[in-house]
Amino acid sequence: TAASATKGKPFENSLGMRFVPVPIIGGASDGQRVLFSVWETRVADYDEFIKNSRQVEWPKIPYPQRKDHAAGNVSWDDAVAFCAWLTELSRQNGELGEKEVYRLPTDHEWSCAVGIGAMENAEASPVSKSRKLENVFPWGTGYPPPVGAGNYNGEEADGDRFVPLEPISGYNDGFVHTSPAGSYPANQFGLHDLGGNVWEWCQDWFNPDQKDKRVFRGAAFNWAVDKALLSSNRGLGIPDKRVYLVGFRVMIAVGE
Repeated sequence: TAASATKGKPFENSLGMRFVPVPIIGGASDGQRVLFSVWETRVADYDEFIKNSRQVEWPKIPYPQRKDHAAGNVSWDDAVAFCAWLTELSRQNGELGEKEVYRLPTDHEWSCAVGIGAMENAEASPVSKSRKLENVFPWGTGYPPPVGAGNYNGEEADGDRFVPLEPISGYNDGFVHTSPAGSYPANQFGLHDLGGNVWEWCQDWFNPDQKDKRVFRGAAFNWAVDKALLSSNRGLGIPDKRVYLVGFRVMIAVGE
């Protein structure tokens, strides 16, 4: 069950999505039990939603993908709809209880998942915290990333039309575009791809005073600038806009 999942024994739902606990320090869910998907939502997971919901369009990704690659071209609105659909499905098949829900992580919960939750003010806005922690990356400290750190803009993508930036010199991750789930080592909580592959939507407004764009985290496969790859970096996007390099990661809130 979701309530008994551990890092060594993840909870796995009917789509094959796996979830492990992440400790939350500060914020609205301080000390509560939450589970994060060990992967970004995959093409196969999102395709089930598209086939069964029949309410959301999914424009074709403009480069080759397999079923186990991270899904992109997903708006914030689409990701929220996926979470609602999956919650209903999982309650119907007995995987989740009435008080357990799938949802997007908050910006602070995502920070906890990447290991910087205790270094930031949980109550501060995403815009005020973006890029404020220098030399702290999903792989640790120091730039460029070490071999095998994640799916970033390495030399394998040099010249590709979807990767316009100069590649990270001397780095090669083996994938020009998105990569399969779990291709690179997990972090201390058992989570993969908190850096690179695709950006991940979070619940929050990027700037809560303006409330026009939502925050996403983690950078994508075509990013190669040190400041953009910081664990504290935030991106922002219009909630109903789909971009091929933006996807999402699902979490389970237990007892909300």
